Amino acid sequence: MSKDKKNSVSMDPFQAWSHKVGRIGTVIALLYMLSIPFVVLTVYDAMPSFGDVINVSTISILLIYIPVGISEAISYTPILGSSSYLTFLTGNIMNLKLPCAINAIKLTETEQNTPEGDAVASVAVAVSSIMTVVILALAALLSSQIGFIFEIPQIKTASNYIIPALFGSLSLGLVASGNSGSKVVKNGMKGVIPVLIIVTLLSLFVRITSGGSLFGAIGFLIIAMLPVAIITSRVLWKKGVITVEDNPAMEKKN
Repeated sequence: MSKDKKNSVSMDPFQAWSHKVGRIGTVIALLYMLSIPFVVLTVYDAMPSFGDVINVSTISILLIYIPVGISEAISYTPILGSSSYLTFLTGNIMNLKLPCAINAIKLTETEQNTPEGDAVASVAVAVSSIMTVVILALAALLSSQIGFIFEIPQIKTASNYIIPALFGSLSLGLVASGNSGSKVVKNGMKGVIPVLIIVTLLSLFVRITSGGSLFGAIGFLIIAMLPVAIITSRVLWKKGVITVEDNPAMEKKN
C-alpha cells in the first residue's frame, strides 16, 4: 500500500456531499453578490474609479473585518462542520446561527464534526435562516402598524441589551458545560483563565494607548488568542490539570 493510501481518510457520504455542494454554492453566491453592484453600476453608467473605491476609509474598514472574518473561519468551522458554508453565507453567526447550531447539537446529543452533528447543525442553521427571512418579511409588511412599538422608551432601552444577553448566554453555556459528545472535559475553566488575563491586559493596553474603540482590534485579538488557548489547554492537559474522560451520559445511552 502506498504512503498516500495509508494517509488517506475516508469521509462519510453525507459530509462529502455537503462539502461539495457547499463549495459550489459558496462560489455561486459570491459571484452573484459581487456581480450585482457591477451590473447595476454599469446599467446606470455610475461606475466609480479605483481611487473612489480603495481609499483610507475602505482600507480602515478592511483592516477591521478581514481579521474578524479569518478568525471566525478558524474558530467556528470546527464547531459547525460542513454547515459552515451555509452559516457564513447567511451571516449573523455569533449572535444567531452559532447558538442555534450548538443548542441543536446538545439537544439531539450528537457530536460536533460527525455526520449526525453536521446534519443537525445544517438543519438548525437552515431553519434559523428561513425564520429570519420570514420575520424580516413580516416586519417589512407590517412596519406601518408596528413601527410605533420600537419608539417606546422601554423597548429602546431593552434593545440595547439584546446582543450582550446573547453573548452572555452563549458564553455561559460554553463555559459552564464541559460536555463534548462522548467525552467530558474536567477543570476546563483553568485553561480559560490565562487567555482571559492576556485578553484583559491587551484590551487595557489598546484603550490606554489609543483611547479609541477596541472593535478594530477584535479580529487580531481572536487570531492571537487561538494559539494561546490551544497551547495553554495542551500544557494543562499534559500536566494533568485538565482531564478528558468518557461521558457517563453517553455510556448509559449506549
